[in-house]
Amino acid sequence: MNLLLPARIQSLRWFIPGLLLLFLAATPLFTGVVEFTGDDHYYVANNPLVTSPELSALAEIWRRPMKIEYFPVTITSYAIEYRLFGGEVKGYHLTNLLLFICIGLAARSLAIRLNQDPEQPEDSSAILHLAGGATLLCLAHPLNVESIASISNRKELLYVLFGLLSLNSHLTRGRTPATLIATGILMVLAQLSKGSAVILPMLLLFADLVRGTAPSIRRSLRPAALYAAVAAGIFIIQFRVALTAGVVDKSGSHGVFERIGGVFRAVNAMLVKFLYPVNLAYDYDLPWPDGIPLAESLLPALLLLLLLWLVLRERWQLLALCLLPLVAILPYSNIVPLRHNMAGRMVFYDHYLLFAIVLCAPLLTRMLLGFSDLWRRRALIIMLLLTVGLAACDFRIYGFWQSRESLYRRIIAVSPGLPKGYLFLGKSYLEQGRHAEAIGVLRTIFTLEDWYPTYLEAYRELGNAYAYSGRYAEAEQEYRLHLQHLPRDRGSLQNLSATLIMQEKYGEAREIILQWIGYYPEDQDARYNLQVCDERLGRGR
Repeated sequence: MNLLLPARIQSLRWFIPGLLLLFLAATPLFTGVVEFTGDDHYYVANNPLVTSPELSALAEIWRRPMKIEYFPVTITSYAIEYRLFGGEVKGYHLTNLLLFICIGLAARSLAIRLNQDPEQPEDSSAILHLAGGATLLCLAHPLNVESIASISNRKELLYVLFGLLSLNSHLTRGRTPATLIATGILMVLAQLSKGSAVILPMLLLFADLVRGTAPSIRRSLRPAALYAAVAAGIFIIQFRVALTAGVVDKSGSHGVFERIGGVFRAVNAMLVKFLYPVNLAYDYDLPWPDGIPLAESLLPALLLLLLLWLVLRERWQLLALCLLPLVAILPYSNIVPLRHNMAGRMVFYDHYLLFAIVLCAPLLTRMLLGFSDLWRRRALIIMLLLTVGLAACDFRIYGFWQSRESLYRRIIAVSPGLPKGYLFLGKSYLEQGRHAEAIGVLRTIFTLEDWYPTYLEAYRELGNAYAYSGRYAEAEQEYRLHLQHLPRDRGSLQNLSATLIMQEKYGEAREIILQWIGYYPEDQDARYNLQVCDERLGRGR
């Protein structure tokens, strides 16, 4: 093995600088980022299991799920980091980048293992270099930016990293009970990072098909069955949590052809963004189709025809390599419809494709190995140039994640019909005291077609913007509109009563406060507002 060491080192001499180039592409996260964005507040800043200094909070992370998921490995990583970095967001971004580099190393190792001859496992220079070039190209794909730039998507990074490590462990030569146990532990860690890892046992089988002979595949069936049973058990727990939280669509309102059409539309959207990654907004709202959308079924149909052709040609190893990234998108292909925040819509995020993209590296390596030496060298140069070009694109995209304002402005620019961007941007303006700008942004929501009823919160936020601007009559109107739809909303009850008091409408304010107390009898803020109102009424008499 020592004789193989120089070849490995030689291939790493340019692979490591390639990883550093991708690291430098993320420098906007260390130069201008000052705040949490997206769901970072839910997972980190406002999560008592993360921010609590008590050691018992770490055990609590594993004992009970959060509101909508059970991903204890991911939440534990946040808790450890909070003890190190507190609210300093740059530390969390550094962790994400280090995890991404580890993903790159594991993906390259997998590409090498899947393209070695099992009978002659020595590393050839061609495999080492082509696997490195293919991996760098896949890592530089712009769709990967969200997985790194969003702290809340740590779950995707950990899932992909542990998934790749489990595949590498599974493909270790001379498989022993220790490697089988290691593979199982890594698989469990992946699934406790994110439930999408339930597909890992299937990936392990396809990896065996790429590398092994028929007898070795048969020997793998027993451990694969055990892995699948463990994965299914964990997934049932995670699925029940999501089902109880309302994450899964339980309406059953979609027919068979609509469900099939939803899968085609979701897969088509992923393929389009993978092949043509422009106008990325990280969050995409896809309308449910009435049936099978013919135009959006073309790419998935071509993909199915390719797989069928490989079957007919009995190209089983190449088929398995193609299936690796396709299996990775199964959890996100709308087979189990999720309840989206807008009725009649499906959801798709950029980070859904991270695992599928890095699993393209072994397939790309295998395809390039079929070229002559001259064309291999040319292909390697082209891949490195493309990596540099994509890194420049990534640098620009990372810049949008420097703050909530830049991120939500980007979303509005790319998806002007999506209410979410306007709501979050308006709330960001409110926190900065930019009330006039908040009013303009929040009022836009009510001109959009699909804002109701998901974004009723905009009434309250617009009321807050008017109130901070001293426009109490307009604030009152917005709070009342909000309470027409959500009469028990504490925030609007409190703010409406305060707004009425500011307008000296003490009688109306008292009525609202009594409603407030009726809903929340122990609320001390309500008692205080009632006392203030009664004092003002007393002086008025």
